[in-house]
Amino acid sequence: MANNSLIDSLSDRIFSSVSFTIIEDGTLQGPDVAEIKDDLTKNGARFVPLDSQTGRVDDIRRLTHIISNTSDFPDYFEAMDNFVHVVKPMWVYASIEKNKAVNPRAYSPDPVLFLSDVIVSCAQDIPEGDKEAIMGGVLAMGGQFSGAVTKFTTHVVALSDDADMCQLAKSKNLRAKLVLPHWFDDCLRLGKKIREEPYMHPNPEILRAISPGPIAYYGNDAITGATEPMPTLSLKEPRVVQVFNEKKVMLSDDLRLSDRIRTAIEEILKAGNAEVVSSVDEADVFVCQYRDGSNYVKASQKGKEVGNLAWLYYLITHDKWTSPMRRLLHYPVPRNGIPGFQKYNISLSNYVGDARVYLESLAAACGAHFTKVMRQDNTHLVTAHSQSEKCDAAREWNIHLVNHLWLEESFAQCQEMSLTNPRYTHFPARTNLGDVVGQTQIDRDAVEEHFFPRPARPVKEAEVADAELPVRSTPAAKKGRKPRNSLEVQTPEVERSRDGKENMTPLSTGGRGAKNKALNKLHDLAPDIALYEKESKRKGGVIHGGRRASEPDGKPKEPLKRSLEPEDQEEDHPAQNGRKTKKTKNDAPAANLKLMLSGDDRWLRKPKKETEDKNKLRALGIHITDKPTEVNILCAPKIIRTKKFVAALSNAPAVVNTKFLDYCLKEKKIPDTEEYALEDKAGERSQGIKIRETIARAKQNRHHLFRDWQIFVTEGVKGGWETFRDIIEANGGACHLYKGRATQVSKRPRNRSATIDADGDEEMTDERQDEEAELEQNRKDDDGESLYLISSDSQEDVKLWNKFRDMAKKAGMTPRVVEPNWLLHCAMAQEIGFEDRWEMKS
Repeated sequence: MANNSLIDSLSDRIFSSVSFTIIEDGTLQGPDVAEIKDDLTKNGARFVPLDSQTGRVDDIRRLTHIISNTSDFPDYFEAMDNFVHVVKPMWVYASIEKNKAVNPRAYSPDPVLFLSDVIVSCAQDIPEGDKEAIMGGVLAMGGQFSGAVTKFTTHVVALSDDADMCQLAKSKNLRAKLVLPHWFDDCLRLGKKIREEPYMHPNPEILRAISPGPIAYYGNDAITGATEPMPTLSLKEPRVVQVFNEKKVMLSDDLRLSDRIRTAIEEILKAGNAEVVSSVDEADVFVCQYRDGSNYVKASQKGKEVGNLAWLYYLITHDKWTSPMRRLLHYPVPRNGIPGFQKYNISLSNYVGDARVYLESLAAACGAHFTKVMRQDNTHLVTAHSQSEKCDAAREWNIHLVNHLWLEESFAQCQEMSLTNPRYTHFPARTNLGDVVGQTQIDRDAVEEHFFPRPARPVKEAEVADAELPVRSTPAAKKGRKPRNSLEVQTPEVERSRDGKENMTPLSTGGRGAKNKALNKLHDLAPDIALYEKESKRKGGVIHGGRRASEPDGKPKEPLKRSLEPEDQEEDHPAQNGRKTKKTKNDAPAANLKLMLSGDDRWLRKPKKETEDKNKLRALGIHITDKPTEVNILCAPKIIRTKKFVAALSNAPAVVNTKFLDYCLKEKKIPDTEEYALEDKAGERSQGIKIRETIARAKQNRHHLFRDWQIFVTEGVKGGWETFRDIIEANGGACHLYKGRATQVSKRPRNRSATIDADGDEEMTDERQDEEAELEQNRKDDDGESLYLISSDSQEDVKLWNKFRDMAKKAGMTPRVVEPNWLLHCAMAQEIGFEDRWEMKS
């Protein structure tokens, strides 16, 4: 009995399931490490030390968490591949304060989550819609949101410092910065955290009527030692550096090192207990200049560290490991640059010091021609802000005005990024973007795709956002090494993690709904921003009203058309004389087809091809959509359990295979959908459905399969509760996230045909009665008294079952705790059904 009590006591400790190690660096060392280790182990965690010889993780699969202030350590990517959480020390303190392990995503050191150290509160003078957008954006970018100001709040967003929250923060001498909402908007548009000073109350620079002078540049250390791919280094005598301890290093011939330099480098490596080898098969580290050649491909495919000479010199100089993908010019460059850049003449403005040298080198590495003096034949001006004579001249000469993110991300993604993305043409007022130069990292997936594709790598079936919904695993299943795109995703990486709901502050609110609204608002805003920037490039720009008075007719030009305007608008097309003429609205096809693509990755990381293909489809009258209620053609390679596919079935679309899309793009015409109807007998057998019967029932249901239903979903379900919410709502139901709180529930009406209509009239037409009868024949197994909870079998979810059952019984309903397969089957069959195999027992 005593032993059982001890086991129960241990299992209740907040870190009882945690196995961790700690990565020390300049910001996390000594006493701090000892304190974190003590806090974790006292609360049930198990410490796994790093290998004493290499300073690295011996077996990543033994860990559940890595405590680190940075993602720049050798085992970071392997941790991501094995779903090991990498968290900042604050995760430990926040978990102890809440007496439970909080969601790790908000504490990730991943630089993509650039607001991970931000806790935002919105003052009362922020409109509700804007507050929700800010909340969603902060959560999406790794930050936290608090409804009230606390000692942990880092930013109070307010229109005026007279707001109650601002006065409270001042009276209590809190550390929170009081900023305008413009600061958040600009951070989100750029995808970088910029300085708050120009936006801070009581007298924000960006609102001053008179410009306070030049825009200050504060600089950063992100490009230290990485301003050019082939630097020079003074090597007077061999130095002992520990970073290469027990490493085998190969220097590629394409470095073209002189005998003197090569000898000096080899002496340093050997003094640091490294071995210089001549075979890439033996090497742990491969140093080369270009992304080509058999040795580069082999080293990359085998997962060896591959960097260039600048990276090697950085390690020698600082004796500190850093990933060669952390800084753009620490990784080998493409020999012929990035496709498309060879025709560009690029100049710089408003970048100084190392930032200027770095961007000059980056432009050259992309394959562009760099000019120190801007001329009319320049194609692009890369500038840190838009307030300079060069910028004025660029507008007059119709030269693209872009920030450095366009150059960095084109290099990182190994392809030219489209300037229709407003983040590349956005310049926040009173902010020098030189402060965030060098924060972009190499995209390792993009590099792999373009330069060393793995021959045996399985083809991805779908994008992560459209990942196939998981089947419940047996309780005996053990955690092991999973493929990178496994669906049981629990890491803090943005593309693969699910939304965290735990925030440090007790009044934190928000979730996927707020994030979606925020991103939708930005998406809606993007065309207007792009249009504004296009207007500003005309002679005279926006501030001069288009054409100057000196132009022939003295009238402003008509606004430029957006690229995504409906087809009944006028569009330019070439005429025989080479000049552009107007295509009348009668020439455009009727845009009456909405196609959803699921399980097909043809456009994955190929934005240029995606744009070209979508334009071709638009010309045929086909629009690509992600909205299930709009779909009339669902295109997929087979029957798949993705959110897109399952939710889209509710709209009774024509279901076709991907050859339908291939035909449209190749032949430039739309074939009969029946010729390309999806045939997947194996998929139908495994899902227990007939796709043609599903579509027939969906037509009868008219999105009402779950009308009047309240379905509860726990937070721990695989695939994320938001996925099931979207499927339920696509079928007319209401979905509630269940955390154990009592919720008002009611039985579903038995005689639905007597439902009062919009005019308050109970007498229905024959047509309405027929529609209700069709719907009801697909819901005949619904007794109206069952209340469903979709749950996982995790310990946290199981604890909620009894509370749910009590809530259902108090409402006079029958509680049913079911696995996700119940909902997926109903939605894919478009028919309510229930089998004992779906019910979960405790």
